[in-house]
Amino acid sequence: MKKALFLLVCVCALMEGAAIAQTNTSSDSFVKEAQTKRGPYLTNRLFDNIFIGIGAGVNVYRGENDSYGSFGKHLSPALDISVGKWVTPSVGLRLQYAGLNAKGWTNYQSTFAKGTPDNNGIYKEKFNVMNLHADVMWNLSNAIGGYRADRTWSFVPYVGFGWGRASGNDNKKNEMVANIGLLNNIRLGNVVDLTLEVRDMIVNQRFDGVSRGSRYEGMWSVTAGLSFKLNRRDFKRAPQVVVPDYTPYTNKIKSLENDLEAKNNKIKELNDQLAAARKQKPETVTQFEVAPMAIFFEIGKANLTDKEMINLGYIAEAIKKSPNKTFKVVGSADKATGSAKRNQQLSEMRAQAVYDALVNKFGVNKNQLQIVAKGSNDEPFDKPVLNRVTIIE
Repeated sequence: MKKALFLLVCVCALMEGAAIAQTNTSSDSFVKEAQTKRGPYLTNRLFDNIFIGIGAGVNVYRGENDSYGSFGKHLSPALDISVGKWVTPSVGLRLQYAGLNAKGWTNYQSTFAKGTPDNNGIYKEKFNVMNLHADVMWNLSNAIGGYRADRTWSFVPYVGFGWGRASGNDNKKNEMVANIGLLNNIRLGNVVDLTLEVRDMIVNQRFDGVSRGSRYEGMWSVTAGLSFKLNRRDFKRAPQVVVPDYTPYTNKIKSLENDLEAKNNKIKELNDQLAAARKQKPETVTQFEVAPMAIFFEIGKANLTDKEMINLGYIAEAIKKSPNKTFKVVGSADKATGSAKRNQQLSEMRAQAVYDALVNKFGVNKNQLQIVAKGSNDEPFDKPVLNRVTIIE
C-alpha cells in the first residue's frame, strides 16, 4: 500500500512538471494567459459541463503471491466507462465502471484457482473484476494556473469509493473498495480529449478468495481513452460586483431630514405658543389712541351744527376710554376774513363751544381737556374754509 501511494505521488509530480513546462514553452503563451480566468465563476445548469469517457488498458492485481512469475504474466485487460460533471473548473464528480479481468497466482486451491499446480505447487489465478465507484476529482492545473478552456494538458488527481465484485469458477466476492488515481486530459478539440489514467483500487485481502498476509490488497490499472464533452463546455467568470457610491443620495437625504426636523421643531414651537396664548386671560384695554378730529364752523360763527354734534359724540366716547390722557381743544380762524382781534375771539369761542359740548352734553371729564385758541396766526390748513375749525388732539 505504501509503495503504491509513493509511486502515484511520483507520477503526479512528473506529469505536472511536464504540463507546466509545456505551458511555459508554448509559442502563444501570451494569448493563452490573456484567456486565463480565475474565480468566482457563474454556476452552470445541471446538465452543462457533462462528459462521458471510455478507455482501455491493463490491470495488475496485487495479491498474496504477486511476486511470483514474470511481470507480463500479471497483466490482464482493463476497461473504463465513465460519466461525470465539472461543478467548477477545479472540482468535478464522476461515476465509473472499471475492471474486466485480473490474473495472479495462489499456492493452494483457492476460490479462483485455475487448472493444476506447477512444480512449485502454485496455481494460476484468474477472475473477473468489476469496480463501480464514485470519484471526487480535482483539476490541479485549473486550481493553480487558472481556468483556460483551451488548456492543452489538465492534471486531475482524484479519490473515490464504491463497490467491487470478483467472480469466477461460479463464485462471487463483493467488497467495498477505495480508489485513488490520476487522470490526464489532453485536449484534442472543443469536444474531445485524450485521457491517460492511472488508478489504484484498494480492497480487503479476501477479495480474491485468499485471506493471508497483509490486510489489504488491490489492483493497479493504466488506461488510455477518449472523453467527450457535452452541452455547454466552458465556465464564465462571475462579473465583478461594483458597489455604487450612494454618498450624494445619503447626504441629500440627511439634509432633507435635517430640514424636516427643523420645520417640525418650528411647528412644535408655534403650537406651544398657541397653546400658551389660549390659556391666557383676555386683556382689558383701558386706553385707546384717539386720532386728531376736526369740527368745522361757518364763517364768522362759533355755534355747532347737528352734524358736528354727532361727530363730537363719537369723539367723547373715545376720550372717556382713555381716562389718563389729556386732550387739547385747539380753536382756529382763517385770516382771509376779519381782523386779527376778531379772529382771536372766534377761535376762543369755537374752542369753548366744543369744550362745553364735550363736558356738559357728553360727560367728558373736564380735567382731560385743555382749551387753546390760536386765532388766525397759525392756520392748520391751506384753505380759508378749512381753517374755521376746532381740532381735538
